[in-house]
Amino acid sequence: MTRVVARIAAMSPREIRVRATQELLKRCDAAAARLGRRWLGPAPDVCGRFFFEPQQLPAIFDMLRRELPREMERTIADAERIRRRTFDLLGYRGLGFGDPIDWHLDPVHGKRSPLVPWYRIRFLDFEAAGDHKILWELNRHQHLVTLAKAWRLTGDNGFLDELIAQWRGWRAANPYPLGINWASSLEVAFRSLSWIWVERLLFDQPFAAELRAAQTLNARHIRRYLSTYFAPNTHLLGEGVALFFLGVLYGVPRWRDAGWRITLEQMEKQVRPDGFHFEQSTYYHVYALDFFLHARLLADANGIPVPAAYDAGLERMLEALAAISQADAPPRLGDDDGGRLFDPRRNMGRHMTDPLATGAVLFNRPEWNPGLTEETLWLLGGRRVGRAARTPRSTAFPDSGVYVMAAGGWQLTVDAGPIGWGNGGHGHADLLSVHLAREGREFLTDPGTASYMRAAERDWFRSTAAHNTLEVDGRSQALPAAPFAWRNMPAARVEKWRSEPAFDYFRGSHEGYAPVVHRRHVVRLEGWWLVRDEVEGPGEHDVAAWWHLGDGVHARLIPCGGWERVEQDTPRSPAYGLIAKGRSICFRTRARLPAEFAVAIIPGSDAADLEARDEPGRKIFECAGRRVVFRDDGEVEVS
Repeated sequence: MTRVVARIAAMSPREIRVRATQELLKRCDAAAARLGRRWLGPAPDVCGRFFFEPQQLPAIFDMLRRELPREMERTIADAERIRRRTFDLLGYRGLGFGDPIDWHLDPVHGKRSPLVPWYRIRFLDFEAAGDHKILWELNRHQHLVTLAKAWRLTGDNGFLDELIAQWRGWRAANPYPLGINWASSLEVAFRSLSWIWVERLLFDQPFAAELRAAQTLNARHIRRYLSTYFAPNTHLLGEGVALFFLGVLYGVPRWRDAGWRITLEQMEKQVRPDGFHFEQSTYYHVYALDFFLHARLLADANGIPVPAAYDAGLERMLEALAAISQADAPPRLGDDDGGRLFDPRRNMGRHMTDPLATGAVLFNRPEWNPGLTEETLWLLGGRRVGRAARTPRSTAFPDSGVYVMAAGGWQLTVDAGPIGWGNGGHGHADLLSVHLAREGREFLTDPGTASYMRAAERDWFRSTAAHNTLEVDGRSQALPAAPFAWRNMPAARVEKWRSEPAFDYFRGSHEGYAPVVHRRHVVRLEGWWLVRDEVEGPGEHDVAAWWHLGDGVHARLIPCGGWERVEQDTPRSPAYGLIAKGRSICFRTRARLPAEFAVAIIPGSDAADLEARDEPGRKIFECAGRRVVFRDDGEVEVS
């Protein structure tokens, strides 16, 4: 009770009013349902322009067959599995939800949420609902879009019949306002967007009117229960975008205006000045970017003015994504959510560059273009832009603390940003961690996320030991308080950034182990990298430097400092829910501080040693015929 009182005392009058109103409306909806209220009205008219017109569909499918034949083959194969009611969701393969489909089941953990008013369901309680992300992924109905495309591609009415049967079965199993599938307005938003795509693909079928009629209830629910204070991040953004789509396409100005206002506000709020999303997560950056891109293109198609500041924000987000994707394998900073706005199958690290294909056309930036994607064809039809080689460029993003060293096809990224926004819900304890890749293959990798709901896995995958950084006394830089919160929120401090044609130099520190301070130096030379760690503070401590290896490019870690080397298997998660075996190297020691350790990272297998010596006023490292001098005045010399 004390915590509740304290929480209310911290709220603004507007937050109290909004939350109190929502609580009252929830109970009114439940009471109305018990009294037999019918929630559906007549189907709204089709008013606005979508990304394509019905008469354009034959040409779009011709382009898809001609230019992306494997994608079309995969769509049909996926639809065949869906028709057999077997689903690939997130990182899971071949999931079965029963026949008829149990829309409230987490089949991985065998847990089913109850059919009670949605506000009474504790969906963050694993024992009560299992992993809600698994069942919500199915209930987003993106797989119905796959069935609709397969029907158009093949003319097989079995796909259409299965789509209609599943949708009507869902309606019967999810009477409003009962069940977990009404418990998140973001999930209602995703489902609404899926239904829009299905309705536009099935424009000439009587079933399309059923879809439109059901959208009225979805829009009402989203508008009433916006995540204004519950999750004012990608949740609120996704809800705003869905309202905008519903309002534009079905001619309801109050939905359109509310959705567009939210979308514009969230561009200003969620995107840092340097272009990165404030969640400090690569996946959530792409998540938000997808929402912003789709909304922008719909606005343009319907003659709705797009503010210059919005386009500038989009360009900054795209440029940031392009900068961390120069090796075609962006680092997976922070949480990996597993979902996507357009195609949920494209949820691996290599798919995070997809928005660049659309952005390259929209802003005429051929150097961003990673190659044609199905999403870009649907969004932009025949509009194209060529591809241009991007000159490798080291870049600093000081607002988010992301520092990119790029040369010779290689990219090393330093994470020196805050753990996250607010309570750091989607950030990891990865201060001063590094990631190294070349040509889409990783040498130093981030192990991913695995699960939001299995506590032991959740805490390990976001721990310091799971990242390429330094651990002191076996504890993380930050300690978890809940699945989406931390007890403490240390931040890195960037002390030096210098970028020259022949080398880059980064120096930063943090006090996540206070009173112990970890300082890391990273130097890019021609053909190799030097990482030097310093640990300062009182007393004696266990210190470990972790390095998580990718299974792509070959390089060597050459240590200097006499610490014990331990190789071991550690888990990795290439996608949410998928856990595979990874390999790590840990250098560790117990030492009285101050202590230091250095590693040279050298591609290939050529033998080399890293040698160090102290001279008055400077520390010298030599390897592979190059010398790095750290001067006591904080400057660095390379020769």
